[in-house]
Amino acid sequence: MFHMKEAKIGGSACVLVLLFSGLVTCSGVFGSPLTDDVATLDMLRENLPKDYKIPVRYISKEVGGACWIHLNLYPLEISLKALALKFGNLSSNRENITIFITMLQGLRFTVDNEELEATMQAFKCHYRSVRWFTRRYFGHVKEVLVAFASAPRQFHCTPPPCPTVPPITTGQDSQKHVIDRAVPGLLALLIIPCGATLALILRTVFCRKVCCARRRHETDTCTFPRADSPETQNDTEDGSGAAHNDPEASSLNKQCRAQQDTLGSEDTAV
Repeated sequence: MFHMKEAKIGGSACVLVLLFSGLVTCSGVFGSPLTDDVATLDMLRENLPKDYKIPVRYISKEVGGACWIHLNLYPLEISLKALALKFGNLSSNRENITIFITMLQGLRFTVDNEELEATMQAFKCHYRSVRWFTRRYFGHVKEVLVAFASAPRQFHCTPPPCPTVPPITTGQDSQKHVIDRAVPGLLALLIIPCGATLALILRTVFCRKVCCARRRHETDTCTFPRADSPETQNDTEDGSGAAHNDPEASSLNKQCRAQQDTLGSEDTAV
């Protein structure tokens, strides 16, 4: 069964190619590419999910001018080949897609291949990569096939200057919109914790400075008491009485006096 299908597809491809070549040779003007098989585009579109996106590279009419049909032939053929691979060998969708691939190949045979390749290279910076829903995608396929009927076989187009900034495709535009909406939230998540951390660090440093200053003041007060302070006067006036009442103070006074006597004797000896 598989070999029969392959033979059928291969035979259809050969017949279409011969048909295209014969029409160009005999009449010099290519007839309408729409055949009964083109009507299957609507059926093929209905067989795919409406929200399914198909990737394709293309050039718009505004950019391509009179050459937009020729510039879209090969990219559309490549896109259909990639789409056909999504289906099994026995799938009717794959068979129908193969027919359109063969039709596009036949259309390319009617124009100068070298001229087409050179023109595509000249317009290379203007191609856009997009992902279209099935309705939009197959509408593009039909538009190219219908428009080629009145397209000249000889063409020469001058491309406009390449854009300085690459054009934003539909998918990139939606991604940019999502990113633009997410940036303020991300900045807030970064700024708020950083601000809180900085405030905590400053508060800690300030508290440490205050504590250090307070301790330094207390240490200076204890080490060098003021001469006019009540404690110094009390110690001077009531030193003897406190010494009697406090054994530790008495012992401390004795040590201080012993040190003073020692210092005094050393000075005398000198």
